[in-house]
Amino acid sequence: MKKILLVSGCSNTEKDFYSEIHPEIDCSWPKWPELLAKKLDMDCVNLAKSGQGNEYIYSSILEYITENNTSNIGLIIPAWTQCQRKDFSLGWNMRWTNDRVDRNGDVFSWMRRSLDYCLSFQILCERYNLPYMQVQMLSPYIDWLWGLKPRDLDIPSVFPEGFRYRYPGDAVKDNKKIISLIDTYEDKLNTSKFIGWPLAHEYGGFSLQKKLIGWNEDKFKKDISFNLINPAIEITEGLDSKYKTMISNLDNHPNKLGHELISEFIYEWL
Repeated sequence: MKKILLVSGCSNTEKDFYSEIHPEIDCSWPKWPELLAKKLDMDCVNLAKSGQGNEYIYSSILEYITENNTSNIGLIIPAWTQCQRKDFSLGWNMRWTNDRVDRNGDVFSWMRRSLDYCLSFQILCERYNLPYMQVQMLSPYIDWLWGLKPRDLDIPSVFPEGFRYRYPGDAVKDNKKIISLIDTYEDKLNTSKFIGWPLAHEYGGFSLQKKLIGWNEDKFKKDISFNLINPAIEITEGLDSKYKTMISNLDNHPNKLGHELISEFIYEWL
């Protein structure tokens, strides 16, 4: 019997993701958890749901671990998302839903909560002696400080191109405070098992969304080095075709190539 790759996350990880902006596009390509499971010769259990936050990601993994046989789990990966999202469950069957922005607290309380989920996940895996690797899929806080973009469906119909919500504070000063908060978890977390740590790009941290999704610069540079006739022609054509790793200029979720890159990137870190 194959071991299980257990994964949870948001829309960049969801197996049945569809584009709200481009409902005509068939997004049924294999997502990175399934691709990674194949590389590892494992079966995949993908718990990710679009729009959900870090509470759901942690809770869905916690529920699976405590309600199933853990002896066949080969690896667990939470693909953490933005800190300002608020998850909650409804009804006796615990149906999960979410608010895009928590109506209570601020970026500091949201970040502390998210970091506590990361730490609690680590403790959970160590308690059950389960292999794990944490992954920062979306930037946890920087999009909030820069000014959060509208939802995908709002962009073409309500808001002008390039619109962002205004951050209600001093983004520069608060960014430094958040970095200091992250630093207090440096000795608590096993950072060798955290892809993207220390989260803040000023110190080498990153999210896979910002690092890999947009267009594949490495593949472009590699291919263009072999084009001795007219390398400049690849620049414009490449950005709109085979080097693009997001669905479209309006939908920056990973496309087929994007999911392949995410899978390869994580695999190389394991």
